[in-house]
Amino acid sequence: MHLLRQGLINIFIVALLGCASPSEPEQLSPPQEQSSQPNQNRQVNELSQGKTVTITTSQGEVRVEPTVVAVTDAQRKESVDKEKYYHDPWEGFNRTMFGFNHAVYEHVLIPTTNGYRYVVPEVVRDKIGNAFDNIREPLNFINNVFAGELEAAGNNVGRFLINSTIGLLGLFDPATDWFAITEKKQTIADTLRRYDISPGPYLVLPILGPSDVRGGFSTLTEGFLHPINQITEPPESYQLRTFDGFDDFSNQSETYQQIYNSASDPYIYFRNQYIQGQRRDELFKYQEKQNDE
Repeated sequence: MHLLRQGLINIFIVALLGCASPSEPEQLSPPQEQSSQPNQNRQVNELSQGKTVTITTSQGEVRVEPTVVAVTDAQRKESVDKEKYYHDPWEGFNRTMFGFNHAVYEHVLIPTTNGYRYVVPEVVRDKIGNAFDNIREPLNFINNVFAGELEAAGNNVGRFLINSTIGLLGLFDPATDWFAITEKKQTIADTLRRYDISPGPYLVLPILGPSDVRGGFSTLTEGFLHPINQITEPPESYQLRTFDGFDDFSNQSETYQQIYNSASDPYIYFRNQYIQGQRRDELFKYQEKQNDE
């Protein structure tokens, strides 16, 4: 059984790396000149004001949509008895963890992902991301069912069946391209929010970054429930999950660097971006609930 499982893993990895024809290696971006600093500061200010900005990376120009919106506690009627807007009682710990994470990003992950993007063509990285998204669909389905989002759960089933077969184990996404069945990702944290479970204090997780108590619980629990754990055993499951996170980070590393280097207090900036993004989603869900009633 172990040999069969290992063989399936090897086939999956070979399929990921061989799913696209080789292309020219991407060129690494040259170091940022000091003259670009005023422009970076302007972009950060525009993001803080809720504007969309365009950042130039080695992938070309990337449009960054801000999570900052005009959301305050006063916009939610039931918020009077809830936590303060920026609920960060563990700021000392969080700042220490934020500094630790940045050191890991700067000295380990960013150099590694630069090499990864240089060696692995973008089209192959895209297929790798598709495959991992497809593996997650059963977990999305369970979370959507418990949240009462049955239409979204139907999307999860349809996408998994189509992309696992026609899409060659999820390497391609015909569910979206051919059948217009859009992705409906749902985490345990999203489901808990559906039942008005408070997010709790802001919390910076090791390596994973900004979160809160609810999000941290979701991340830990999904670590045990993820479908990869059902088809592999340690250490293979750990390796695949780590590679999944590494691939995700590779798509965000350049944007992270530019924003970090431009913010006067990166900890506050990333914290506020996260909290306002969460409150925006909560407000949206609250308005949906009010409309349904």
